[in-house]
Amino acid sequence: MVTTLSGFAVTSAQNILANTTLQGHVLGTYMETADGRGYRYAKVGAVATVAGRVYQGPALDATNQTPSGGIAVAVAAIGATEIVTTTTVTLAANLLAGGYLGVAVTPGAGNIYLIKGNTAASAAAVTINLEDPLVVALTASSRVILIRHPLDGIIIEPGTPTAKIAGVANAIFSVGAFAWIQVRGACSVLFTGTGAAGKVVGSLSGGTSGSMAPAIAATNIGGEHMATGITTENAFVFLTIG
Repeated sequence: MVTTLSGFAVTSAQNILANTTLQGHVLGTYMETADGRGYRYAKVGAVATVAGRVYQGPALDATNQTPSGGIAVAVAAIGATEIVTTTTVTLAANLLAGGYLGVAVTPGAGNIYLIKGNTAASAAAVTINLEDPLVVALTASSRVILIRHPLDGIIIEPGTPTAKIAGVANAIFSVGAFAWIQVRGACSVLFTGTGAAGKVVGSLSGGTSGSMAPAIAATNIGGEHMATGITTENAFVFLTIG
């Protein structure tokens, strides 16, 4: 299925506090409540969520997905939808489904493709099936990098982020369940430090897992304080994660 542009979802398969084992939307689907709170559809990772905690995507795999210099691939012509790696990698079957292949080294540098699925491999070549055909041919000189969807298998932000910040959980969601995670608008979130209304806040680096704190240099910006924040308590933050 070729990727196409579309508008926002109109009707939700579940409410913002529900979770289910049946996937009702494409990962990353965005919806808003009437009062302006924004949510994206996500899949929970190996640990159930905690309400009011900051979550991130699955930790990056710098060995098998995004190694320095990229992953070598076999020659593939324009229009191909199957890419075979020639660099040794280890991946579970369809781990990357819904994720992305990016061409890091020319020919083809700068192009990004949605991944339909991948074969399993342990210290061997992997076949990656794309939703969209190649628009630039790949050669033995091309190098690619791979990444899971940032909302596929979310985990609590571990104090020092190891992936993109995904959002804040509004409820307890079960392991492996599909649920809405908040990314915009008024939100109750664990806070560390002292915050003041109107000041910028971000995910806490090198501190309490799943917490936000007053923004400093190199902080991943998460939003703005709506009221005074007290350390170790949940505070109101207007999220602007995306």
